[in-house]
Amino acid sequence: MTLDDAYTVSQITRIIKTQLEVPALSRIWIVGEVTSLSSSRAGHIYFSMKDQNDTVLPCTFFANFARTLDFQLENGSKIYAFGMITVYDKRGTYQLNVMKVVPAGEGELALRLKQLKDKLQKEGLFDEIHKKTVPAIPGKIGLITSPNGAAIRDFLRMIQAAPRLSVVVFPASVQGTEAASTIIRGLELLDKMADVDTIVITRGGGSEEDLFCFNDEALARAIFDCETPVVSAIGHEKDTPISDLVADLRLPTPTAAGRYFAENVQAIGLQLLKVRDTLVTAMLRQRDRNPEITKFYMVAERLRDQLLRFLPEREQQLDGLADNLTAGMKRHLNTKETHFQSIEKSLHPAYMRERIGVFQNRLQALSGQLAANMTGRLDKSGQQLNALTRTLNVVNPLNVLERGFTATFTKDGKKLLRKVEQLHIGDTVNIRFVDGFALCHVLYSEKKEQS
Repeated sequence: MTLDDAYTVSQITRIIKTQLEVPALSRIWIVGEVTSLSSSRAGHIYFSMKDQNDTVLPCTFFANFARTLDFQLENGSKIYAFGMITVYDKRGTYQLNVMKVVPAGEGELALRLKQLKDKLQKEGLFDEIHKKTVPAIPGKIGLITSPNGAAIRDFLRMIQAAPRLSVVVFPASVQGTEAASTIIRGLELLDKMADVDTIVITRGGGSEEDLFCFNDEALARAIFDCETPVVSAIGHEKDTPISDLVADLRLPTPTAAGRYFAENVQAIGLQLLKVRDTLVTAMLRQRDRNPEITKFYMVAERLRDQLLRFLPEREQQLDGLADNLTAGMKRHLNTKETHFQSIEKSLHPAYMRERIGVFQNRLQALSGQLAANMTGRLDKSGQQLNALTRTLNVVNPLNVLERGFTATFTKDGKKLLRKVEQLHIGDTVNIRFVDGFALCHVLYSEKKEQS
């Protein structure tokens, strides 16, 4: 090859381009770490991928493909990129035109979770200022959990120590792709129930994959939007799910949640007993110090004794009244039973067939009478219609014209001329015949003298 045969830069670039832009490199997956990440106003994303040998491949992620990205790219992220190798003529460099990007490995899953937590934290969903106060002793607890798991048994076993607590259960899936949506439905339903003043979401532990539904963004927002205080009690040890961060109260396990409410009831009960004992002691001291109070207590004791004597008598009277009421109810029920038996007899098939036969005969008689009446009415109406038709034919102007008569109108044919005095010499009139009309001039007119 001589100097005269030297290639221009454009020529050699085109040759390289034809060698690289081949079908084998047009639809390939490449794995690597993201570096030099940047973007343009048009929505294009530019970055490079490198491997453990620090070998770098420039990548271009055009906007029409980049808008399908469902997670945030960051420098250091390990990804799989799908696309085609192309040559950029202006620079003489080759690059990967990216069509699709997916995260590589569990590290990326953790990255997406961290990005979601950061997003929700910036929006204030984790802030203490938004936390609602959970009642120490709820009127009714709405429990969202699996109806078949250990969590519901552990929770209910613990609150048995506080029988005053009432629980309504919403059975939900707490694992898998449908879990978040069923828990959200439970939140929406229980939040609308006026007597539910606390909602508990719980499950009994599991692997990180099992618990991942509690990191769902829609579930986090549903917990935040719930007007009823929400307690999250997800049995876990390592990581804190997002539902714990958004909830108004976080408890580690279903057992801990049940114990929390049971101990509240017991603690408040003990406090009430202490208050009662304190009040009784204070009242006894006041009684001992004040003679009037002593007299009051003596009177109260006498009244109590009288009531104790009076109540047994009244109790006997009430027993007698109860017996009378019971006997009266039995008589009333027997009467009603007899009445129902007569009704049952009247509804017997044989009796019903007899009644149906009577009604059918009456119906046939009425049908015949109705048909006769209708026939008479129709005949009479037909006769009246014929008489009216004959009358109309007599007075019908067209029939009059058929008999040789004519009708005279003004020239425009709008006004009927009835008298000769409506005519003037020289007028043009419209004379209507049965088969048409004629325009005529008035040459002479004479009014007939009345005799």
